[in-house]
Amino acid sequence: MAKKKKSAGNTSGAASKASKVIVWVVLAIILLVVALVLINNYTGSSSDEAQDIDYSSQPFLGDENAPVKIVEFGDYKCIHCQEFHHNNFPVIDQELIETGKASFYFMNMPVINADSEKGAEFSEAVYQVLGDDGFWKFHDVLFAEDLNTSFTDDFLMDKLREVVSDEEAEEVLQVYQNNGTDDAVSTDTELADDLGVQGTPTIFVNGKLFEGQDMNDLIDMVDEETQEAN
Repeated sequence: MAKKKKSAGNTSGAASKASKVIVWVVLAIILLVVALVLINNYTGSSSDEAQDIDYSSQPFLGDENAPVKIVEFGDYKCIHCQEFHHNNFPVIDQELIETGKASFYFMNMPVINADSEKGAEFSEAVYQVLGDDGFWKFHDVLFAEDLNTSFTDDFLMDKLREVVSDEEAEEVLQVYQNNGTDDAVSTDTELADDLGVQGTPTIFVNGKLFEGQDMNDLIDMVDEETQEAN
């Protein structure tokens, strides 16, 4: 009696199943690779990646040749910027600027409302006319103000007269009213866009985005940058 031949259909069916498994494995690998690429692109601007920042013609505090440069992108109408100025900046000033570890720069990113833009333009006029000393005095009094206060020309001039002479204030007003600071504000906002800044305040340390949680993290980051610079 002849032996039964194995069914060719069973063999081809097994081969088909094996092929499907291989296809699914290959697809899974491809999807995993794509996911990893997307994740890498999303996190590409991490704190480890230094960005190019032009610090020239920007108001700053401290030693210009300090090994670390800290930049704040801020808005004079931003409550978080105001809180940062009152609660965090004094620590930065005492622990990092006064010790010579870092210099501190402020760059405008007016995002809240029309008064944000006016505050940025007027403060740039102050810097253009009176330099760093006048700018930081005005910077302090503006952040000390109630955020609900409207930034009229009269209000801005009154705030400025608190820290400089009437003659100096008038010089600033002339520059402001002649739109002499439009380019300076545009330079700041374009830089913020290039760096991918999403909100205020945003801090960079030697061109690296600060992503820490508190001042201890910032001080640690500055210390790390100081060690790298040396």
